[in-house]
Amino acid sequence: MKSVETTTQPDEKFTRLLIGIQCKLDQEITLESLADEFGCSPFHFHRLFVDAVGETPRKYVERLRLEKAIYKLLVTNESVLDVGLAVGFNNHESFSRSFKRYFGKSPATVRKEGRDVRAARAANPRSFRCDECFMSEVRYESLQPMTLLCIRHLGDYQLIPHAFTEEDLLWNRLVSYAQEQRVPFRRIPIGIFYDNPFMTPMDQQRCDACIPIEKAVEETPTIRCLNFAGGKYGMIEHIGPVDTLASAFRTVASEICASDKFEMRDDPPIEILRPAQLRGNEYVDHTDVYLPVRSKPVAQRNS
Repeated sequence: MKSVETTTQPDEKFTRLLIGIQCKLDQEITLESLADEFGCSPFHFHRLFVDAVGETPRKYVERLRLEKAIYKLLVTNESVLDVGLAVGFNNHESFSRSFKRYFGKSPATVRKEGRDVRAARAANPRSFRCDECFMSEVRYESLQPMTLLCIRHLGDYQLIPHAFTEEDLLWNRLVSYAQEQRVPFRRIPIGIFYDNPFMTPMDQQRCDACIPIEKAVEETPTIRCLNFAGGKYGMIEHIGPVDTLASAFRTVASEICASDKFEMRDDPPIEILRPAQLRGNEYVDHTDVYLPVRSKPVAQRNS
């Protein structure tokens, strides 16, 4: 991650509201309900939301729903209707209409194209490795459930600073708060990434910077506790510049597509930041990249 100045974040009250929206996309979300939660009139809230977020509340909610929908279509076997319902659409027709308007293709077409790509990769595995970085072999690991102390970063992923540097206003702040609350913690910087950087506008990309803590503590408007469920992940070690990290994600995804035992699940990917490694005369980032997987149903194996 680049050691550069972080982007401007929405104020604390809006940050908490946006996280709340993310957690209830399957429910009815109206301008009136959001304004009531925020504590002002719908007219005033609409103006404040656009100023803080850069989108209208309706456009913001619809974009999150559709971006989550396309991810579910590509990585799960849920029916198109179930995907639409899971992200808050009332029926197949409204989901398909909104999806095609936003992406230019129907949900069924996008799913078929995704499956065709996966089949082609499985038949002819492609290497995404490059000379600018080192990547380990892909392996499958289980991450244990844990309590995480989190702070939200909204903005270009590439503007997230190196953890625990002078420029870091994320993980350093979490450590200070854990010390303040006198809760045991591990100085392990974790990033949970909710958006596809090739799809979501840079200024709207969402990441939770986290550290593991022993138990939940009192939350603030910006710092919260997250119960991480753990589970199985496809994992790769990446050592190199941040602009080659996409190769690591593609390599893991390609391996999962070709796997006879595992398939993707729709939880967000994770990065665990390790101490920088010395390569030649300079230190470079060392990142463990995790993509969530689950066991394939027995009927799908060798099919």
